[in-house]
Amino acid sequence: MRNYLTKIHLKQIHSRQCRVAAVTVETALVLPIALLLLFGIFEYGRYLMTMQLMNNAAREGVRYAVTHLQPVTLGSTTYGNATSDVTNIISSVTAGISLSGQSISVYASDSVGNNLGTWTSAQAGQSVTVQITGNYQPAVTTFLGLPGTIAVNIRASMDAEGN
Repeated sequence: MRNYLTKIHLKQIHSRQCRVAAVTVETALVLPIALLLLFGIFEYGRYLMTMQLMNNAAREGVRYAVTHLQPVTLGSTTYGNATSDVTNIISSVTAGISLSGQSISVYASDSVGNNLGTWTSAQAGQSVTVQITGNYQPAVTTFLGLPGTIAVNIRASMDAEGN
């Protein structure tokens, strides 16, 4: 009887060891795939957030430019119609998030978005366009098979109502 109980006890120990080994192998197979999926979801969310932020910044910049075509002079200081004012508005909306190699262009444009010159000379019937270009850099490129950078070109246009 004692020999029989020892055999049962040894079988239980062997069964537990097999289960632990099976769990370890299953985890080693499933965990990398689950982490790739999770990082992919995070990266896609980060990309969408950055694009939404840049779209909002371009829209706010062009809204400022359209409403400040004519300068305002208070005392001896002129405010309003400098390109640096528009880029400051864009920078404040993006809250420190930027694209690598980011550049901001502000110009008068036709209805298609072709550059017609300086934005402060936009006439009625023309538009003012803010264009933000740069490269989005994914955080986890090699593991997810993403390119090193993704080119971004965002435009926002609004009609000028004249000077």
